[in-house]
Amino acid sequence: MKKVPLYKLIKKKEAIGLLCNQSGWHKRTGKYSFQSLADTGKLKKVFIPEHGLFGEWQDQVKVDDTSAYKNLTGNIEWISLYNSVSHSLTASASQLRELDTLIIDIQDTGCRYYTYTSTAWLLLKKITDLGLNITVIVFDKPNPAGRQVEGTRIKEGYASFIGLEGLPHRHGLTIGELCVYFKNRLQGKWQLIVDAVNKKEFVFIPPSPNIPTLSTCAVYSGQCLWEGTNISEGRGTTLPFETIGAPFLNWVFTDDWNNSRHPVYNRNCYIRPLLFIPVFHKFAGEICRGIHLLVHRKEKYHSLSHSLQLIKYIKKRSPAFEWRQGSYEAFNDKKAIELLIGDQLLLDYTENKTRWKEVKLRLEGEEEGWIKEVSPFLIYKSPLQKLKIK
Repeated sequence: MKKVPLYKLIKKKEAIGLLCNQSGWHKRTGKYSFQSLADTGKLKKVFIPEHGLFGEWQDQVKVDDTSAYKNLTGNIEWISLYNSVSHSLTASASQLRELDTLIIDIQDTGCRYYTYTSTAWLLLKKITDLGLNITVIVFDKPNPAGRQVEGTRIKEGYASFIGLEGLPHRHGLTIGELCVYFKNRLQGKWQLIVDAVNKKEFVFIPPSPNIPTLSTCAVYSGQCLWEGTNISEGRGTTLPFETIGAPFLNWVFTDDWNNSRHPVYNRNCYIRPLLFIPVFHKFAGEICRGIHLLVHRKEKYHSLSHSLQLIKYIKKRSPAFEWRQGSYEAFNDKKAIELLIGDQLLLDYTENKTRWKEVKLRLEGEEEGWIKEVSPFLIYKSPLQKLKIK
């Protein structure tokens, strides 16, 4: 994709909107994109996703008050898209009609559960539905989960804000490539410009409180499923998603986890048992017994398949194991695990109602299908990768 001199384009624009958070910090300038764009005098609105501008809010916390940001720059409107007033989770028609350009500068994690993907989609869909002549510019970043593809494309019945219809659990695309795919899917008439990844300038900045490191991204596609259980997914610790556990997993130290004959052995990931105490979220202040996943061959590790096996195994070993109850997403009656797994066959496997052979075939077919579907929209030479599933 041809590199566009953005400074020339931006100078022609009278009103810019920006979707960003703290991941939009640039090493070359030492500034956040909202600061640099504010310096042009063209930035009018900043759209803020879940977790707030600096990742200061935990998951599912609605942010209604943006006054803390007002002194960061000049006369700019700060708009939380994840608030308790609007149920649309996107900008209003009037907010978008005031813009000539929408810039997207935000870090994805490569997984469909991560709500920034849905936030970008909803903004682009709104622009399309309104028929607006807005130029969309994406400051692209590498996918921290790599080019690996995992999982099945979620169907309408399971789709939600944490699972955009048609996306697999782990998609392998950059946020720029996702927007190219979204534009084609929406048949959008608006102009899309992707400012290509510059790996020399890229710095990974935690996009939200519980994605602290790149190693978190290696396990997130599978380990996020623990949110649908009464097992802690490690929130409230320094190793969210890499660590899981509960007070009632008394047996974890008795297993020989790294023996090749163990039911959930994986040659690409070591497992160590441990104790931990979450300072918030599930079992806050309680001693939990659990396991820590140590991925040592990230490029070969299929997180989703391993986590499905772990859930089935730990569920079988632990009578106190339960699926998370109650509302998980507003205006959606499905259980958290249904929305997260998003596929009846995979759900059946965790309930011991189907064989791993059937799950493996489904995963392999769906992953091949996704790669074929989106390959025309790739803008970088490196292809998407289908991992070998054990």
